[in-house]
Amino acid sequence: MKMILLCKIITKQKACVIILLLFLNNAYSQDFKLAGIHYAYYPNAAIKNNIDKPEASFNEFGVFINFPKKLKNDKTALINGIGYGFVEATMYNFPPLPTSEYQKKLQTFYYQLMLLHKWNEKWSLLVNLKPTIASDFEQKLSSDDLFIQGAVIATKTMNDKFKIGSGVVSSTRWGSPRVIPVVNMHYKYNKHNLNALLPLNLKYTYSLLPEEKLKLGVKYARNGANFNIYASDLAEIDKINYSRANVGVLANYQLTKMLRLEAYGGISTGRICRLVDFDGNVHGFDSKTAPFFSVGIDLVSPKRK
Repeated sequence: MKMILLCKIITKQKACVIILLLFLNNAYSQDFKLAGIHYAYYPNAAIKNNIDKPEASFNEFGVFINFPKKLKNDKTALINGIGYGFVEATMYNFPPLPTSEYQKKLQTFYYQLMLLHKWNEKWSLLVNLKPTIASDFEQKLSSDDLFIQGAVIATKTMNDKFKIGSGVVSSTRWGSPRVIPVVNMHYKYNKHNLNALLPLNLKYTYSLLPEEKLKLGVKYARNGANFNIYASDLAEIDKINYSRANVGVLANYQLTKMLRLEAYGGISTGRICRLVDFDGNVHGFDSKTAPFFSVGIDLVSPKRK
């Protein structure tokens, strides 16, 4: 009897989780990521218009996990999430730096609180608050290491294929923190799928193989970061920030119902790197367009039937 009761409890909990994930999947009109691990490589790129011929390269690693919970009103989901990022930046022949080849290890931690509410069959609201710490962690943390990212976005369902919305996002994707207006779009018809949060990202995929296990497409994504540093060998430099726009081809393969492998590669353009000293002076370096590659694996919400 106890074993039967235990099985019923487990089955009920599993069903609640699946229902919650389907709710999130429907509200987002795309796969909701429960967890993931990603790696990206940006090889050496020459700096524009500089006789010293400086170059910069980046190795980036990230991991995150989200914990969704559906509230009692059945219209609201609350997601708590944490994430960690590691960046190894290597710079060659940069005039403000103490050596011809300089490597800096940077880290970021964030906590994310996201609220997703469905007002009715047409309208939904997303509110996201994301306190972030970004530093080289070579001295004690201060208020300069902390900044707040987030978003408020309202989305309207136009029909069973198309949703559109708008809002504002606070982000460091352009290097330094800034608030920008955004347009949110989701379109799905047969094997075609378009998801966008402009001007931050846009992704189009076409589904192949039975049960849409393979998706091929193109993707644009703007990303960047802002790090507070305290390195003794960079006495005059207070911050490092960078930004770029990635454009390339994308491949997603569904390993299981909830486990997905992703590969993404192409060209990285609009690459900037900024070294900011304690007086607020900015040493700017714009890199030439160069290739990039990333790979990752995600735990995603199940597909709607």
